[in-house]
Amino acid sequence: MSIKLPYGISYFNKLINENYYYVDRTVYIEKLEQASEPYVFFLRPRRFGKSLFVSMLWHYYGLEFAEQFSQLFGKYYIGQHPTPKANSYAILYFEFSRIDTSSKESTFEGFLSNVRWGAKDFLDRYTQLEPSEQKTILSCSYPNEILKALFETVGKQHPIYILIDEYDHFANEILAFNFEPFSEFVSRNGFVRKFYEAIKEATGRGIVDRFFATGVTPITLDSLTSGFNIAANFSTHYYFHEMMGFTENEVETLLKQTAPNLEPQERERVLEDLKKWYNGHIFARKAKIKLYNPDMVLYFLKEYAYENEYPDTLIDTNIASDYGKIRRLFSLGKAEHHQVVLEGLIETGKVEGFLTQQFSFEKEFSKDDFISLLFYLGLVTIYQTRLSHFQFSFPNYVVKELYLEFFIKSLKEQYQLDFEIDDVRDKLEQLAQENDIKPFVALIEKALQTLSNRDFISFDEKYINALFVGFASLSNLYFIKSEPEIEQKYPDIMFLYRPPFAPNYQFLFELKYLKKTQRSKLKSVQKKAINQVKDYLAFAEIKRLEHLKSWVIVFVGEKAEVVEVK
Repeated sequence: MSIKLPYGISYFNKLINENYYYVDRTVYIEKLEQASEPYVFFLRPRRFGKSLFVSMLWHYYGLEFAEQFSQLFGKYYIGQHPTPKANSYAILYFEFSRIDTSSKESTFEGFLSNVRWGAKDFLDRYTQLEPSEQKTILSCSYPNEILKALFETVGKQHPIYILIDEYDHFANEILAFNFEPFSEFVSRNGFVRKFYEAIKEATGRGIVDRFFATGVTPITLDSLTSGFNIAANFSTHYYFHEMMGFTENEVETLLKQTAPNLEPQERERVLEDLKKWYNGHIFARKAKIKLYNPDMVLYFLKEYAYENEYPDTLIDTNIASDYGKIRRLFSLGKAEHHQVVLEGLIETGKVEGFLTQQFSFEKEFSKDDFISLLFYLGLVTIYQTRLSHFQFSFPNYVVKELYLEFFIKSLKEQYQLDFEIDDVRDKLEQLAQENDIKPFVALIEKALQTLSNRDFISFDEKYINALFVGFASLSNLYFIKSEPEIEQKYPDIMFLYRPPFAPNYQFLFELKYLKKTQRSKLKSVQKKAINQVKDYLAFAEIKRLEHLKSWVIVFVGEKAEVVEVK
C-alpha cells in the first residue's frame, strides 16, 4: 500500500500528523463561513465522515492550534485560502453518543456527564480558573446551569464556537424503546430543551458566535432544539451536498493510491464493483453527483490492499452493527404505514413520498415520515424528483442486502420463524458446492407455512422472491442479483461469483407462485418457466458464466416443486 488509509480515524490531528491520506473537505470551511447562517445542523447516515469533519473544524478554528496551522492545513485548500476567522475561537465541544439510555435516570446522568466533560475541557484549555472556581461551575446539578455558569464566567473574553457531534444519538435510542421519557426530556421544562435555550441565550449576548452540530435524523431536531430555533438545517441543501462522502473521482484516486500496480482492466473491474456496492447516495433535489459511503470504501480498500483480494464481507461488522441498531426506529408510527412502504420496496425497489425536513411529535408519525426516516438513515436515497415529492430507491447493493437482512430478521422476530442463521449458511454452502437445492428451499417452505398459519399476508411471487433473496443475504458467498436486466429480459434471481470466494457453482433461478387452488396449472407454469430459462441460457452474457446451474422453482402455496434446467 502506497498510502495510509484513515479507516476509523476521526481525530484530525492524528490523521494529518501521522500521514494518513485525507480527502480534502476544507473548502467547506470557507463555504460555511460565506453562508449567512452561523448556526447549522448537518445530518448524514452512520459512518459518513461526520466526526472527522467536526474535528477538522475544531483544529481550524481552535485558538490552541494556531501555531500548527501550516502543518495541519498547509497543503489543503483552506491552507492556501485561509479565512479571517482561522484559529480565533474557543471551542466548546460536546458528543452525545456515549450515554446509557436504559432508564430516565441513567439518560439524564449520561447527558449531564457529557456536558460536564465538555465544559471542563473548555475551562482547562481556555481559562486559568482556580480549581475552586471550576468546581463551582462543574458541580451544577443541571446541564443548562453548567452552561450558564460557564458563559457568565468567561463572558466575551473569546468568541465561542460550539461543536456538537451526534446530537441525536441518545434520543434516537430512547425513541426506539419508550416515547414517554423522550417527551419528558424535551418538554418545556425538560433538561434537553433547557440546554439549548442556554445556548440560544448566549448567542443573543454575543458569547456564542457560531454553532455546528451533526446527527443522523431530524426525528428529534424539532423537539430537542425547540429552545434553539435560530439554527439552519443544511442537510438537503445542494450547495453542501458533497461536504461529506466520497465522489466517484475521489474513489478512483484512492484506489490508484492504494493499489498503484493494478492493471488498467483490473482497476476498472474493481471500480465498477465499488460503484455497484457503495455508491448511489443523493441527499439534495438538484444534486447530480452520487456519493459513496466513505467508511465502507475505506474498509474495502484497506482489506483489498493487503493481498489485492476482495474482503470476505462487503461491509465491516462495526458498520453492520450500527445499521442493525437503527432498525429499532422502525417501531415509530403505525405498523400498517411501515408495511406499505416495506412491501413497495420489496416489490419494485422504489417508493414515493414527500421528504419531511423536521419531525414533530405533536402530530401523527405518517407514511411520509417513515419514508423520510429511511432516507436519513441511508437505507433509501433520492432516485427521481417528481414535482414536490420524490421517488426513493436503494442507493446500492450493500444497502439493499442490509435491508433484506432486516426484512428476514424482522419476520423472524415478529412471527417466531424457526431458523438459525448458521443453518441457513450451511444450506447455502450445500447448494453452492453440491448443487443440492432442496435443503435451502425447505427453509423457504417452512417460513411460508409459519407465516400463512398466522394469516400474515396474501403471498405472491414478489414475497417468495424477497424471502429467497433475504435468506441468501444472510450468507456472503455470492453476489445476489434480483431481476438483473439481460437483453431487456429479467431472470428472477442469480447467484454470481463474488471474490474471494469460488464455490463450485453459480446459479440462475426462475421463481413462480400458485395458490393451492391453482395446482392444476402447475405443469403449464413449469413448462413456461423452463422455456424462459432456456431463452436466458441462450444469451451471450449468460453463456459466458462458468459452472452455471439453472433451476425452476414453482411454489404451490407453501410447497415448492423444483426442476433443474439443463
